[in-house]
Amino acid sequence: MLDMKQAAEHVLMLAAEKGLKDVDVVVERNDSLDVEIRDAKVEKVEQSTSLGLGVRVLDEGRTGLASTERLSQESIAHAFQNACENAKLQDPTQVEMLDAPAEIPDSASLELYNPQLDQLDTEQLTELGLSMEDAVKAADERVVSIPYLGVSRGRSESLLLSSRGVSYSQQSNEVAAWCGPLLQDGDSRKSGMQIYHRREWDPQAGKRIGAEAVEKAVELLKASPISGGKLPVVLDEYMAPRFLGMFFGAFSAESAQRGMSRLQGRLGETIANPELTLLDDPHRQGANRSCFLDAEGFLTKPLPLIEEGVFRNFLYHVESANKENKSSTGHAVRGYSGGIGTRSHNLVWPTGELSLEQLCAQNSKCLLVTQLEGQAGCNPVSGDISIGVQGFLMENGQRIQPVDSITLAGNFFDVLLNIRGSGNTYQPELTHSFIPALLIEGLTVSG
Repeated sequence: MLDMKQAAEHVLMLAAEKGLKDVDVVVERNDSLDVEIRDAKVEKVEQSTSLGLGVRVLDEGRTGLASTERLSQESIAHAFQNACENAKLQDPTQVEMLDAPAEIPDSASLELYNPQLDQLDTEQLTELGLSMEDAVKAADERVVSIPYLGVSRGRSESLLLSSRGVSYSQQSNEVAAWCGPLLQDGDSRKSGMQIYHRREWDPQAGKRIGAEAVEKAVELLKASPISGGKLPVVLDEYMAPRFLGMFFGAFSAESAQRGMSRLQGRLGETIANPELTLLDDPHRQGANRSCFLDAEGFLTKPLPLIEEGVFRNFLYHVESANKENKSSTGHAVRGYSGGIGTRSHNLVWPTGELSLEQLCAQNSKCLLVTQLEGQAGCNPVSGDISIGVQGFLMENGQRIQPVDSITLAGNFFDVLLNIRGSGNTYQPELTHSFIPALLIEGLTVSG
Protein backbone atom coordinates (compact mmCIF):
# COMPACT_ATOMS: atom_id res chain seq x y z
CA MET A 1 0.00 0.00 0.00
CA LEU A 2 1.17 3.50 -0.80
CA ASP A 3 1.06 6.42 1.60
CA MET A 4 -1.07 9.46 0.78
CA LYS A 5 1.60 11.42 -1.07
CA GLN A 6 2.89 8.39 -2.95
CA ALA A 7 -0.67 7.58 -4.05
CA ALA A 8 -1.29 11.10 -5.33
CA GLU A 9 2.06 11.20 -7.15
CA HIS A 10 1.24 7.86 -8.78
CA VAL A 11 -1.90 9.40 -10.31
CA LEU A 12 0.14 12.26 -11.77
CA MET A 13 2.68 9.79 -13.16
CA LEU A 14 -0.13 7.93 -14.94
CA ALA A 15 -1.45 11.24 -16.28
CA ALA A 16 1.99 12.20 -17.63
CA GLU A 17 2.34 8.81 -19.33
CA LYS A 18 -0.98 9.39 -21.06
CA GLY A 19 -0.13 12.97 -22.02
CA LEU A 20 -2.94 14.51 -19.96
CA LYS A 21 -2.18 18.04 -18.77
CA ASP A 22 -5.23 18.65 -16.57
CA VAL A 23 -5.49 16.08 -13.78
CA ASP A 24 -5.75 16.55 -10.05
CA VAL A 25 -6.11 14.19 -7.13
CA VAL A 26 -7.37 14.59 -3.60
CA VAL A 27 -6.56 12.13 -0.80
CA GLU A 28 -8.36 12.19 2.55
CA ARG A 29 -7.81 10.29 5.77
CA ASN A 30 -9.93 10.43 8.93
CA ASP A 31 -9.17 8.68 12.23
CA SER A 32 -11.32 8.60 15.34
CA LEU A 33 -11.46 7.01 18.78
CA ASP A 34 -14.86 7.01 20.50
CA VAL A 35 -15.71 5.92 24.05
CA GLU A 36 -19.28 5.62 25.34
CA ILE A 37 -20.07 5.34 29.05
CA ARG A 38 -23.09 3.83 30.81
CA ASP A 39 -23.56 3.02 34.51
CA ALA A 40 -19.96 3.74 35.46
CA LYS A 41 -18.65 1.35 32.82
CA VAL A 42 -17.29 1.57 29.33
CA GLU A 43 -20.14 0.40 27.14
CA LYS A 44 -18.44 0.84 23.79
CA VAL A 45 -15.01 1.64 22.38
CA GLU A 46 -14.78 2.21 18.66
CA GLN A 47 -11.67 3.07 16.68
CA SER A 48 -12.13 3.77 12.99
CA THR A 49 -10.16 4.94 9.97
CA SER A 50 -11.44 6.04 6.58
CA LEU A 51 -9.19 6.62 3.61
CA GLY A 52 -10.00 7.60 0.06
CA LEU A 53 -8.51 8.97 -3.14
CA GLY A 54 -10.39 10.90 -5.81
CA VAL A 55 -9.22 11.60 -9.36
CA ARG A 56 -10.45 14.45 -11.56
CA VAL A 57 -9.57 14.49 -15.27
CA LEU A 58 -10.29 17.41 -17.60
CA ASP A 59 -10.16 16.47 -21.26
CA GLU A 60 -11.30 19.05 -23.85
CA GLY A 61 -13.67 20.64 -21.36
CA ARG A 62 -15.12 17.34 -20.19
CA THR A 63 -14.75 16.31 -16.55
CA GLY A 64 -14.27 12.72 -15.45
CA LEU A 65 -14.35 11.64 -11.82
CA ALA A 66 -13.51 8.39 -10.07
CA SER A 67 -12.39 7.27 -6.63
CA THR A 68 -10.96 4.38 -4.65
CA GLU A 69 -10.59 3.51 -0.98
CA ARG A 70 -7.52 1.33 -1.57
CA LEU A 71 -4.15 3.00 -2.11
CA SER A 72 -2.57 0.19 -4.08
CA GLN A 73 -1.06 0.86 -7.50
CA GLU A 74 -3.64 -1.43 -9.09
CA SER A 75 -6.63 0.31 -7.47
CA ILE A 76 -5.26 3.76 -8.27
CA ALA A 77 -4.65 2.81 -11.90
CA HIS A 78 -8.20 1.49 -12.13
CA ALA A 79 -9.64 4.71 -10.68
CA PHE A 80 -7.55 6.81 -13.04
CA GLN A 81 -8.73 4.82 -16.04
CA ASN A 82 -12.35 5.13 -14.90
CA ALA A 83 -11.97 8.90 -14.60
CA CYS A 84 -10.58 9.06 -18.15
CA GLU A 85 -13.44 6.96 -19.50
CA ASN A 86 -16.04 8.95 -17.57
CA ALA A 87 -14.73 12.19 -19.09
CA LYS A 88 -15.53 10.92 -22.57
CA LEU A 89 -19.19 10.50 -21.59
CA GLN A 90 -19.70 14.06 -20.32
CA ASP A 91 -20.72 17.25 -22.09
CA PRO A 92 -18.16 20.07 -22.22
CA THR A 93 -18.45 22.64 -19.40
CA GLN A 94 -16.83 25.95 -18.52
CA VAL A 95 -14.28 24.32 -16.25
CA GLU A 96 -10.54 24.82 -16.34
CA MET A 97 -7.69 23.62 -14.17
CA LEU A 98 -5.59 26.30 -12.55
CA ASP A 99 -1.82 26.71 -12.48
CA ALA A 100 -0.29 26.51 -9.04
CA PRO A 101 -0.06 29.83 -7.15
CA ALA A 102 3.43 31.29 -6.92
CA GLU A 103 3.39 30.89 -3.15
CA ILE A 104 1.11 28.98 -0.76
CA PRO A 105 1.30 29.72 2.99
CA ASP A 106 2.02 26.85 5.35
CA SER A 107 -1.29 25.45 6.64
CA ALA A 108 0.32 24.87 10.07
CA SER A 109 -0.06 28.62 10.74
CA LEU A 110 -3.86 28.14 10.78
CA GLU A 111 -3.46 26.29 14.11
CA LEU A 112 -5.82 23.47 13.24
CA TYR A 113 -3.68 20.71 14.69
CA ASN A 114 -2.68 20.03 18.29
CA PRO A 115 -0.18 17.11 18.56
CA GLN A 116 -1.17 16.57 22.20
CA LEU A 117 -4.62 15.36 21.18
CA ASP A 118 -3.22 12.49 19.10
CA GLN A 119 -1.65 11.10 22.28
CA LEU A 120 -4.97 10.76 24.12
CA ASP A 121 -5.72 7.11 24.82
CA THR A 122 -8.82 5.16 25.78
CA GLU A 123 -8.06 5.49 29.49
CA GLN A 124 -7.92 9.29 29.38
CA LEU A 125 -11.12 9.56 27.36
CA THR A 126 -12.80 7.12 29.75
CA GLU A 127 -11.77 9.14 32.81
CA LEU A 128 -13.34 12.25 31.31
CA GLY A 129 -16.54 10.34 30.52
CA LEU A 130 -16.77 8.89 34.03
CA SER A 131 -16.29 12.33 35.58
CA MET A 132 -19.19 13.62 33.47
CA GLU A 133 -21.39 10.80 34.68
CA ASP A 134 -20.41 11.41 38.32
CA ALA A 135 -21.17 15.12 37.95
CA VAL A 136 -24.61 14.38 36.48
CA LYS A 137 -25.58 12.00 39.29
CA ALA A 138 -24.35 14.42 41.96
CA ALA A 139 -26.11 17.43 40.45
CA ASP A 140 -29.76 16.42 40.92
CA GLU A 141 -31.62 13.46 42.40
CA ARG A 142 -34.23 13.69 39.64
CA VAL A 143 -31.83 12.23 37.07
CA VAL A 144 -33.40 8.97 35.85
CA SER A 145 -30.93 8.04 33.12
CA ILE A 146 -28.15 9.34 30.88
CA PRO A 147 -29.01 8.15 27.35
CA TYR A 148 -26.13 10.01 25.72
CA LEU A 149 -22.65 10.20 27.21
CA GLY A 150 -19.37 9.85 25.38
CA VAL A 151 -15.95 11.24 24.53
CA SER A 152 -14.02 11.14 21.27
CA ARG A 153 -10.92 12.39 19.54
CA GLY A 154 -10.61 12.76 15.82
CA ARG A 155 -7.95 13.59 13.26
CA SER A 156 -8.30 14.56 9.59
CA GLU A 157 -5.68 14.89 6.90
CA SER A 158 -6.08 15.98 3.28
CA LEU A 159 -3.79 16.36 0.29
CA LEU A 160 -4.34 18.04 -3.09
CA LEU A 161 -1.91 17.54 -5.99
CA SER A 162 -2.35 18.52 -9.63
CA SER A 163 -0.53 18.18 -12.93
CA ARG A 164 -0.33 22.00 -12.96
CA GLY A 165 1.94 22.06 -9.94
CA VAL A 166 -0.55 22.45 -7.09
CA SER A 167 0.63 20.80 -3.87
CA TYR A 168 -1.23 21.48 -0.65
CA SER A 169 -1.72 19.45 2.52
CA GLN A 170 -3.57 20.17 5.71
CA GLN A 171 -4.31 18.35 8.94
CA SER A 172 -6.59 19.04 11.86
CA ASN A 173 -7.75 17.32 15.02
CA GLU A 174 -10.17 17.85 17.88
CA VAL A 175 -11.61 16.34 21.03
CA ALA A 176 -15.34 16.16 21.71
CA ALA A 177 -17.58 15.18 24.60
CA TRP A 178 -21.34 15.00 24.88
CA CYS A 179 -23.70 14.52 27.80
CA GLY A 180 -27.49 14.20 27.63
CA PRO A 181 -29.18 13.33 30.96
CA LEU A 182 -32.90 12.72 31.38
CA LEU A 183 -34.66 14.17 34.43
CA GLN A 184 -38.16 13.54 35.77
CA ASP A 185 -40.25 15.60 38.20
CA GLY A 186 -43.79 14.25 38.53
CA ASP A 187 -45.19 13.87 35.03
CA SER A 188 -42.58 16.15 33.49
CA ARG A 189 -39.59 14.52 31.76
CA LYS A 190 -36.93 16.70 30.16
CA SER A 191 -33.47 16.13 28.81
CA GLY A 192 -30.53 18.46 28.59
CA MET A 193 -27.60 18.21 26.18
CA GLN A 194 -24.18 19.75 26.60
CA ILE A 195 -21.52 19.50 23.90
CA TYR A 196 -17.79 20.09 24.31
CA HIS A 197 -15.79 20.45 21.07
CA ARG A 198 -12.29 21.92 21.29
CA ARG A 199 -8.70 21.67 20.07
CA GLU A 200 -7.24 21.59 23.55
CA TRP A 201 -7.42 18.92 26.22
CA ASP A 202 -8.91 19.76 29.60
CA PRO A 203 -9.13 16.68 31.86
CA GLN A 204 -11.22 18.70 34.34
CA ALA A 205 -13.90 19.59 31.80
CA GLY A 206 -16.08 16.56 32.61
CA LYS A 207 -17.42 17.96 35.88
CA ARG A 208 -18.45 21.19 34.18
CA ILE A 209 -20.04 19.46 31.18
CA GLY A 210 -22.11 17.13 33.34
CA ALA A 211 -23.34 19.88 35.66
CA GLU A 212 -24.27 22.16 32.75
CA ALA A 213 -26.20 19.37 31.02
CA VAL A 214 -28.26 18.78 34.15
CA GLU A 215 -28.86 22.51 34.56
CA LYS A 216 -30.31 22.69 31.06
CA ALA A 217 -32.74 19.88 31.82
CA VAL A 218 -33.73 21.35 35.19
CA GLU A 219 -34.56 24.67 33.58
CA LEU A 220 -37.06 22.99 31.27
CA LEU A 221 -38.79 20.72 33.79
CA LYS A 222 -41.45 23.33 34.41
CA ALA A 223 -41.55 24.66 30.86
CA SER A 224 -44.84 25.42 29.16
CA PRO A 225 -46.11 27.07 25.97
CA ILE A 226 -46.83 30.79 25.84
CA SER A 227 -49.46 32.81 24.04
CA GLY A 228 -48.73 33.58 20.42
CA GLY A 229 -48.06 36.80 18.57
CA LYS A 230 -45.20 39.07 17.57
CA LEU A 231 -42.46 39.05 20.18
CA PRO A 232 -38.82 40.17 20.13
CA VAL A 233 -36.60 37.10 19.98
CA VAL A 234 -33.05 36.70 21.27
CA LEU A 235 -31.07 33.77 19.88
CA ASP A 236 -28.19 32.94 22.23
CA GLU A 237 -24.62 32.56 20.93
CA TYR A 238 -25.16 28.82 20.36
CA MET A 239 -28.47 29.04 18.51
CA ALA A 240 -27.84 32.14 16.38
CA PRO A 241 -25.26 30.36 14.14
CA ARG A 242 -27.48 27.27 13.87
CA PHE A 243 -30.54 29.35 12.99
CA LEU A 244 -28.93 31.58 10.36
CA GLY A 245 -26.68 28.82 9.06
CA MET A 246 -29.68 26.99 7.58
CA PHE A 247 -30.04 29.76 5.01
CA PHE A 248 -26.52 30.85 4.14
CA GLY A 249 -26.56 28.67 1.02
CA ALA A 250 -28.32 31.65 -0.59
CA PHE A 251 -24.88 33.27 -1.02
CA SER A 252 -23.72 30.52 -3.42
CA ALA A 253 -23.43 31.73 -7.02
CA GLU A 254 -24.07 28.16 -8.14
CA SER A 255 -27.43 28.20 -6.31
CA ALA A 256 -28.33 31.58 -7.80
CA GLN A 257 -27.54 30.38 -11.33
CA ARG A 258 -29.92 27.47 -10.79
CA GLY A 259 -32.70 29.77 -9.58
CA MET A 260 -32.31 28.43 -6.04
CA SER A 261 -31.45 31.69 -4.27
CA ARG A 262 -33.59 34.73 -3.56
CA LEU A 263 -30.40 36.82 -3.71
CA GLN A 264 -30.14 36.32 -7.46
CA GLY A 265 -29.86 39.70 -9.19
CA ARG A 266 -29.60 41.64 -5.91
CA LEU A 267 -25.90 42.54 -5.73
CA GLY A 268 -25.55 46.06 -4.42
CA GLU A 269 -28.95 46.07 -2.73
CA THR A 270 -29.56 46.59 0.97
CA ILE A 271 -30.60 43.20 2.32
CA ALA A 272 -29.81 43.61 6.03
CA ASN A 273 -29.78 46.15 8.82
CA PRO A 274 -27.31 48.89 7.72
CA GLU A 275 -25.26 48.29 10.87
CA LEU A 276 -24.55 44.67 9.93
CA THR A 277 -21.54 43.16 8.16
CA LEU A 278 -20.93 39.49 7.30
CA LEU A 279 -17.43 38.33 6.33
CA ASP A 280 -16.31 34.97 4.98
CA ASP A 281 -12.85 34.45 6.47
CA PRO A 282 -10.86 31.38 5.35
CA HIS A 283 -7.80 32.34 7.40
CA ARG A 284 -9.25 32.48 10.90
CA GLN A 285 -6.90 30.58 13.20
CA GLY A 286 -8.35 27.43 14.70
CA ALA A 287 -11.67 27.64 12.88
CA ASN A 288 -13.20 24.51 11.35
CA ARG A 289 -13.10 25.51 7.67
CA SER A 290 -9.90 27.51 7.53
CA CYS A 291 -7.62 26.84 4.55
CA PHE A 292 -5.22 28.67 2.24
CA LEU A 293 -6.25 26.77 -0.89
CA ASP A 294 -9.68 25.61 -2.02
CA ALA A 295 -10.49 22.27 -3.67
CA GLU A 296 -9.54 23.58 -7.14
CA GLY A 297 -6.17 24.94 -6.07
CA PHE A 298 -7.32 28.55 -5.90
CA LEU A 299 -5.89 30.81 -3.19
CA THR A 300 -8.50 31.76 -0.62
CA LYS A 301 -8.99 35.27 0.75
CA PRO A 302 -11.41 37.04 3.10
CA LEU A 303 -14.57 38.05 1.26
CA PRO A 304 -17.30 40.44 2.48
CA LEU A 305 -20.77 39.08 1.80
CA ILE A 306 -22.68 41.91 3.47
CA GLU A 307 -21.16 45.35 4.15
CA GLU A 308 -23.20 47.77 6.24
CA GLY A 309 -26.33 45.96 5.16
CA VAL A 310 -25.46 45.88 1.42
CA PHE A 311 -25.10 42.55 -0.43
CA ARG A 312 -21.58 42.61 -1.92
CA ASN A 313 -20.52 39.16 -3.14
CA PHE A 314 -21.58 35.68 -4.12
CA LEU A 315 -19.36 32.65 -3.51
CA TYR A 316 -17.83 31.24 -6.72
CA HIS A 317 -15.87 28.23 -7.85
CA VAL A 318 -14.22 28.13 -11.31
CA GLU A 319 -17.23 26.96 -13.34
CA SER A 320 -19.80 29.27 -11.75
CA ALA A 321 -17.36 32.20 -12.10
CA ASN A 322 -16.66 31.46 -15.78
CA LYS A 323 -20.39 31.51 -16.51
CA GLU A 324 -20.40 35.18 -15.52
CA ASN A 325 -16.93 36.10 -16.83
CA LYS A 326 -15.68 36.46 -13.28
CA SER A 327 -12.89 34.93 -11.23
CA SER A 328 -13.32 32.25 -8.63
CA THR A 329 -13.54 33.52 -5.06
CA GLY A 330 -11.84 30.36 -3.77
CA HIS A 331 -14.94 28.60 -2.49
CA ALA A 332 -14.72 25.26 -4.25
CA VAL A 333 -15.21 22.23 -2.03
CA ARG A 334 -14.77 18.55 -2.90
CA GLY A 335 -14.65 15.23 -1.14
CA TYR A 336 -12.63 12.40 -2.59
CA SER A 337 -15.77 10.58 -3.79
CA GLY A 338 -17.62 13.55 -5.30
CA GLY A 339 -17.37 16.50 -7.64
CA ILE A 340 -16.82 20.21 -7.15
CA GLY A 341 -19.37 22.20 -5.15
CA THR A 342 -19.52 25.57 -3.41
CA ARG A 343 -19.28 26.21 0.33
CA SER A 344 -18.47 29.10 2.61
CA HIS A 345 -15.42 29.01 4.85
CA ASN A 346 -15.81 30.70 8.23
CA LEU A 347 -18.67 33.17 8.45
CA VAL A 348 -17.89 36.02 10.83
CA TRP A 349 -20.53 38.37 12.19
CA PRO A 350 -18.84 41.05 14.35
CA THR A 351 -19.73 41.07 18.02
CA GLY A 352 -21.58 43.94 19.61
CA GLU A 353 -21.16 45.58 23.01
CA LEU A 354 -23.99 43.93 24.95
CA SER A 355 -23.92 40.78 27.06
CA LEU A 356 -26.67 38.23 26.57
CA GLU A 357 -28.47 39.57 29.63
CA GLN A 358 -28.23 43.16 28.37
CA LEU A 359 -29.47 42.10 24.94
CA CYS A 360 -32.53 40.51 26.54
CA ALA A 361 -33.14 43.68 28.54
CA GLN A 362 -33.47 45.88 25.44
CA ASN A 363 -37.22 45.16 25.47
CA SER A 364 -39.59 44.87 28.42
CA LYS A 365 -40.47 41.38 27.21
CA CYS A 366 -38.78 38.95 24.81
CA LEU A 367 -38.25 35.26 24.07
CA LEU A 368 -34.73 33.91 24.70
CA VAL A 369 -34.11 30.86 22.48
CA THR A 370 -31.64 28.32 23.86
CA GLN A 371 -32.56 25.26 21.77
CA LEU A 372 -33.79 24.59 18.23
CA GLU A 373 -35.85 21.47 17.51
CA GLY A 374 -34.85 20.34 14.02
CA GLN A 375 -35.17 22.26 10.75
CA ALA A 376 -37.77 20.38 8.73
CA GLY A 377 -40.02 23.44 8.56
CA CYS A 378 -37.34 25.77 7.20
CA ASN A 379 -36.98 26.30 3.44
CA PRO A 380 -33.43 27.37 2.50
CA VAL A 381 -34.58 28.56 -0.95
CA SER A 382 -37.61 30.68 -0.05
CA GLY A 383 -36.21 31.60 3.36
CA ASP A 384 -39.47 30.61 5.07
CA ILE A 385 -39.04 29.72 8.74
CA SER A 386 -41.17 27.43 10.87
CA ILE A 387 -39.18 25.82 13.64
CA GLY A 388 -39.81 24.51 17.14
CA VAL A 389 -37.78 26.11 19.93
CA GLN A 390 -37.18 26.00 23.66
CA GLY A 391 -36.03 28.78 25.90
CA PHE A 392 -37.27 31.38 28.35
CA LEU A 393 -39.80 34.16 28.48
CA MET A 394 -37.90 37.23 29.65
CA GLU A 395 -39.13 40.39 31.36
CA ASN A 396 -36.77 43.29 31.89
CA GLY A 397 -33.81 41.00 31.31
CA GLN A 398 -34.93 38.39 33.87
CA ARG A 399 -35.97 34.79 33.17
CA ILE A 400 -39.55 34.44 34.42
CA GLN A 401 -40.71 31.24 32.70
CA PRO A 402 -39.10 28.34 30.82
CA VAL A 403 -40.98 27.61 27.58
CA ASP A 404 -41.21 24.76 25.12
CA SER A 405 -43.65 23.40 22.53
CA ILE A 406 -43.53 26.74 20.74
CA THR A 407 -42.83 27.64 17.12
CA LEU A 408 -41.03 30.56 15.50
CA ALA A 409 -42.28 31.65 12.09
CA GLY A 410 -41.06 34.25 9.63
CA ASN A 411 -38.61 34.62 6.76
CA PHE A 412 -34.82 34.67 6.76
CA PHE A 413 -34.61 37.67 4.45
CA ASP A 414 -36.87 39.65 6.77
CA VAL A 415 -34.75 38.52 9.73
CA LEU A 416 -31.64 40.13 8.18
CA LEU A 417 -33.46 43.45 8.01
CA ASN A 418 -34.88 43.15 11.52
CA ILE A 419 -31.78 42.35 13.56
CA ARG A 420 -31.62 45.03 16.25
CA GLY A 421 -28.58 44.04 18.30
CA SER A 422 -25.63 41.65 18.68
CA GLY A 423 -24.07 40.05 21.74
CA ASN A 424 -20.45 40.52 22.78
CA THR A 425 -19.21 36.94 22.55
CA TYR A 426 -19.13 33.85 20.34
CA GLN A 427 -19.80 30.31 21.47
CA PRO A 428 -16.56 28.64 22.72
CA GLU A 429 -16.93 25.38 20.78
CA LEU A 430 -15.22 24.64 17.46
CA THR A 431 -17.25 26.11 14.65
CA HIS A 432 -17.24 27.71 11.21
CA SER A 433 -19.99 30.21 12.10
CA PHE A 434 -18.82 33.04 14.33
CA ILE A 435 -22.14 34.67 15.07
CA PRO A 436 -22.95 36.19 18.46
CA ALA A 437 -26.32 36.26 20.19
CA LEU A 438 -28.82 38.25 18.12
CA LEU A 439 -31.88 40.34 18.96
CA ILE A 440 -34.51 39.96 16.20
CA GLU A 441 -37.86 41.65 15.75
CA GLY A 442 -40.74 40.62 13.51
CA LEU A 443 -40.85 36.86 14.16
CA THR A 444 -44.16 35.26 15.09
CA VAL A 445 -44.31 33.08 18.20
CA SER A 446 -47.04 30.45 18.50
CA GLY A 447 -47.77 27.94 21.26
